[in-house]
Amino acid sequence: MAPGSTLRGTAAGALTAALAVAAHGSAGGGVPGDAEVTLLVAVAAGIGLVAAHLRAVPTIVLLAGGQVATHLVLAAVTTGHLHTSVPMLAAHTVAVVACAALLEAAQRLCGPLTRAVRAAWLTVPPRVEVVRTLLPPATVRPIAAARAAPGISRRGPPVAA
Repeated sequence: MAPGSTLRGTAAGALTAALAVAAHGSAGGGVPGDAEVTLLVAVAAGIGLVAAHLRAVPTIVLLAGGQVATHLVLAAVTTGHLHTSVPMLAAHTVAVVACAALLEAAQRLCGPLTRAVRAAWLTVPPRVEVVRTLLPPATVRPIAAARAAPGISRRGPPVAA
């Protein structure tokens, strides 16, 4: 696998599922339940695997295929789904274009950012010279000398107070 393939696959899979839910919810398709989410995760994992291992496939094609697959899954298992809704098609199209642009930008920036972080991390800090100064020895007073002066009582107030 090429460097960044795992990032591309993970991002493509996660964005496929998240944007399918967002597009369907914004177009009035409703929020999927547990069974629908399980099917969406399976489709997203498939898209993620394809994205990670087949670098020749353009990102927009992967995401468009993912949106079509998730749309079909949600249409098959969701009741009251509008199959020919123009807002639904528009929401999926906007999701594909926006996410493809974000993934392409992330792929372009991943290399320079990781190189910058690696360079900053591996930079050797400047050597600090330790200067030793000779201090006069401290005088140590015995504990008995640390007692309170005879005019100062260490006793607290009476118990009745």
